Amino acid sequence: MASTLSNPGPAVNCCLTSHRRINRRYAQLAVELGLEVTSVQPIGWSATTVRAATASAYAGQLEDLAAALVLWRRQEARIGGGPRSRNLLASSCGCGRRIRVAKTTLAEAPIVCGRCEQPFQPDDQDL
Repeated sequence: MASTLSNPGPAVNCCLTSHRRINRRYAQLAVELGLEVTSVQPIGWSATTVRAATASAYAGQLEDLAAALVLWRRQEARIGGGPRSRNLLASSCGCGRRIRVAKTTLAEAPIVCGRCEQPFQPDDQDL
């Protein structure tokens, strides 16, 4: 019995035929949408550009989509965990180790350094 691996024959041809058919269909659809498609060997109909007339015809819709995308991204940022606090204080202990901590956290109770056993204090004592 002959091995199917040594003679791929029709299976390879079938795939190539299918690939060409899909490529031609893509080219037809692209032209219908106002795109320009050219064949690039050996990969087929893949070099696609937008015609100037198509770009100007869709300019209004593209502006609307760009505005909607910006609005979506802004909303997306709000949905997350919220903006991070930017009011962190640089604080130091007796041995010079430094941390950044929220004012409210530092005001709740002392944060003690494990090395020198001194509390962390804000570097800017005016705060």
